[in-house]
Amino acid sequence: MAAFKAISVLIFCSWAAADTAAEYGSCYKELSGPLPSHIVTTPPHKRLDFDVIPESFDWRNVNNTYFVTQVTNQFLPSPCGCCWALAAVGSLTDRMIIATKAKVPIVPLSPQVLLDCTDPDLGTCKGGSALGAYKFIYKNGITDITCSPFMGVDDFYWAEQPCKETMCRTCDRFGTCKFINGPTYYISEYGTVQGEDQMKAEIFARGPIACSVYAHSDPFEKYTGGIIVDPAQYNMTTHVVAITGWGKDQDTGMDYWIGRNSFGTAWGELGWFRLQRGVNALDIENHTCAWAVPKM
Repeated sequence: MAAFKAISVLIFCSWAAADTAAEYGSCYKELSGPLPSHIVTTPPHKRLDFDVIPESFDWRNVNNTYFVTQVTNQFLPSPCGCCWALAAVGSLTDRMIIATKAKVPIVPLSPQVLLDCTDPDLGTCKGGSALGAYKFIYKNGITDITCSPFMGVDDFYWAEQPCKETMCRTCDRFGTCKFINGPTYYISEYGTVQGEDQMKAEIFARGPIACSVYAHSDPFEKYTGGIIVDPAQYNMTTHVVAITGWGKDQDTGMDYWIGRNSFGTAWGELGWFRLQRGVNALDIENHTCAWAVPKM
């Protein structure tokens, strides 16, 4: 067990260190070209109502209803720096649950589709962009994990066919596998928000968002529970998480974000975390967060 832990830490830390996010072992990377053009059909004044935002809000419990999908683990079955894909499809799956009022079973969308398709807007196991993922889904759609399970590998070759035709596959009991026309889900619009007020307004209005943080901080890497507090100011982010709500600690009065990570349930608060809010902790509020609206 100790050897397994040592190997896991070595793999995680071998994403190296340098001055830029790409060289520092980031599973979040800005796109090499221009950022995707946002497709926003709902004007800000119709979706960002700053006057109705409550002091605390958590999509895990709205009127005793759980509106979010499960925690994932980007290190199994193979270590992969695909936090960007997991946060993007996780937040989008959350919004599908919200759109159906949690009354219809929603199968989680597949992050593996984003890793299989060698699209310039996407990324790899060495990092990528949630905003690029939403641009791809807007154009091509995405399937669910029942016909594209997470494997933790990228650039998987499925023969000389367009990615759109190889998203969904199945095998029979005799071991014969083939591509099939499975369910495909699209988004109607996508874009970004930045800063505490916009983040809260978008989450409250339509659901969780995908945000980047500086994850090489000891308070984050060694987190076991409570509110993450890190007074250091960073000038980059290295990891993407889903932000699903916010709150205020009743004992200390400290404001915090509520987030879902992709390190499995053995990390943090069963895979979740709370991060000090309003002080740009881990650089979360200085960077844009991506959102998308599912077509239902």
